[in-house]
Amino acid sequence: MVTSPTTNTNNATDNFSLLPDDTVLDILTRLISDPRDWSRLSCVSSRFSNLIRSICCRSWCCHFIPNLAADLSIARHIPGGWAALRKLSICCPGLHHAGVLLDEYPNPKCSRRPIWEPHFASAQRGFSREEGSKLLASRFRGDCLYVSQWPGCVHAETRRKYLLFRGVFKDFKETSVWKAVRDAKKSRIEAKCAFCDGKETWDLHSAFCLRRGLDFHQGEPVVRAFVCENGHVSGSNFGFGVEATCVLFCSSKETLNLYSAFCLRNLNLHQWEPILQAFVCEKVD
Repeated sequence: MVTSPTTNTNNATDNFSLLPDDTVLDILTRLISDPRDWSRLSCVSSRFSNLIRSICCRSWCCHFIPNLAADLSIARHIPGGWAALRKLSICCPGLHHAGVLLDEYPNPKCSRRPIWEPHFASAQRGFSREEGSKLLASRFRGDCLYVSQWPGCVHAETRRKYLLFRGVFKDFKETSVWKAVRDAKKSRIEAKCAFCDGKETWDLHSAFCLRRGLDFHQGEPVVRAFVCENGHVSGSNFGFGVEATCVLFCSSKETLNLYSAFCLRNLNLHQWEPILQAFVCEKVD
């Protein structure tokens, strides 16, 4: 008698379901070379999904971003869950979620579409509360915002380069920023969060939550940032790079704006322009 492939598959599934959770977790924890493996397995069964979201993602965060995970664990709950925090740590939000509006949204079959949606960040970096404090207006400095360390994921477009960043608020529903964005009705937009199931986000610039000294270029803010109800932040900065040659010391084709990258202290402005600008090239020798 010949056994059909479907019967063999069902038997294998039944046998695998008999394995205890400890054994399954031991297998799952070995699948860390490709971050996409857990996402794929989460679609296989609800059992895998529950184990990965509740245990595997928590262990991953505690190992790779221990300081952030420890601080957020003190709160009542992790914003959006451990799976969202893990995605935040390894994924760039993409141009669309970071508020970058170019001339045309790419076709779903276009090869350039992935840069618009969340994707793996070009480099895995830690998160800094100090960087988050530099973004916020002075009256919100008491709120705890962790932001990915600079430089973030860089997207080069036709006219300018965009530096995308991401972050998360601790105890977001108890922050002054949450109260401000909730009161500022115009800051609410129907755009999904890049990291969790949040259906709406709020524009921190429109709610006057960002630092007042940030630059404007052609009537647009250099820095844009959006936050969801779970406190996840997606943002962009297109003022950090300047297409200028380092003519004084070397032949580098590009210099970076230290003021727009928040590397200079909070200097005064004159007619909405910083009184001091500094640029650095890529050469280190």
